[in-house]
Amino acid sequence: MSGVRPGPGKGAAGQKPLPPLKKYQKRRPAPGSEPPTPREGTGWAIVSYLIGGMVLYGGIGWLVGRWTNIPILFPIGLLLGIGLSLALIIYRFTRQL
Repeated sequence: MSGVRPGPGKGAAGQKPLPPLKKYQKRRPAPGSEPPTPREGTGWAIVSYLIGGMVLYGGIGWLVGRWTNIPILFPIGLLLGIGLSLALIIYRFTRQL
């Protein structure tokens, strides 16, 4: 039986061959044809970046303002935190995946 080939549609042991992989693969769009879809939790990530930036830089401004007796450093720290958070959000969420 060494020279006998299995018939059409039969595997090595007389079983049906597996269907082609193409039927079960997802079609990917061509690069650049569709905008990337937002991932789950993107909104929460953006909100947490904004709050975290305000807390971190506002806290630093508050501490330095108390240490130097310059109370205007707290709102400056808040605004700096919002600005840096927005820059980070734009950088992270507008890049191509």
